[in-house]
Amino acid sequence: MARVRLEGLQNALRAVARVPEAMRQARAETLEEWADNVKGTATEKAPRDEGGLFQALDKRVNAHFGRAEVGVWEEDQLEYALYVEKGTSKMAAQPYLVPAFNDHRRQVTRTYRAAFRRHI
Repeated sequence: MARVRLEGLQNALRAVARVPEAMRQARAETLEEWADNVKGTATEKAPRDEGGLFQALDKRVNAHFGRAEVGVWEEDQLEYALYVEKGTSKMAAQPYLVPAFNDHRRQVTRTYRAAFRRHI
């Protein structure tokens, strides 16, 4: 009859039990870092003619729902922010937000994996 030794079973079970919390912490860190980086890049790329747009850029992170947003929520800057990003019939587009998202798109997976490894 074959004998099986389960020496590392308790350690393995403890590690498996830590996975959900490690995932939650990694997600929160990743979203926060990504939002900070996108906001910083968008702020650098935003035109500074009058100065209000780049100052109005902000981030919102809700790690519980796995959501991070970077944009403009101030009423007085909202319409202007869209016109600058997309352009109008009288003004050429000066994209700042979409390029910032694209610059940091690949960062998310690497950041999450590294954070998960730290927490597990």
